[in-house]
Amino acid sequence: MKLLTFDMTLNLCSIALKKDKKIDQIYQFSYKNNNKMIICMIQKILFKNSILIKEIDYIAFSKGPGSFTGIRIATSVAKGISIGLKIPLIGISTLKILAEQAKRKTLKKNFIILMYANKKNIYWGQYLFKNEKWILIKKELFISNKIALKKLKEIKKKWNIIQNVNFSFLNNYKKKKIFNISNPFAIDIIPLALQIIKNNKNLKKTIIPNYLNNKINN
Repeated sequence: MKLLTFDMTLNLCSIALKKDKKIDQIYQFSYKNNNKMIICMIQKILFKNSILIKEIDYIAFSKGPGSFTGIRIATSVAKGISIGLKIPLIGISTLKILAEQAKRKTLKKNFIILMYANKKNIYWGQYLFKNEKWILIKKELFISNKIALKKLKEIKKKWNIIQNVNFSFLNNYKKKKIFNISNPFAIDIIPLALQIIKNNKNLKKTIIPNYLNNKINN
């Protein structure tokens, strides 16, 4: 099986390829995401592994939340390849991808993901890995820093906190373990996509971007 994955939700363009049992990844930092970069990087990893784009069996990518421009470009490229070559498409939350990366790096299985949205707001996702799959607790949110701190203080069980920047509102918060993970990587999309493929769910020709603008103010 040949699976192509990519992510452009923050300031990193990341491409990964699973060819049978072999996994390869390339990435490049960019604060000005553009479609030329991602297309060139896809061509590069395919050429490196002697694969034609038409030989890809599945495409999976991060559908957001994150950079509006990055999400829009990644979605456009993914849909274009999927529709043009009739390749099944899988869209996965950026917060879930960060949870998978955190599990890979820390070997822990329960995370609260705090991802930067702007100076006053964050994206929130609470994920638990159980029975070989990720469970989202309630739903992902776009909330203020103030509300995020309030929610953290109200949680009684032990949860590991993942932050992609050093949030100042956590400076005096020492109740739970905090890990820094700056960017999602396409390589961490692979196990998430394989789980979906195994269950034969959410295989679509189109994906709706997850801009996550359901802000909670209180």
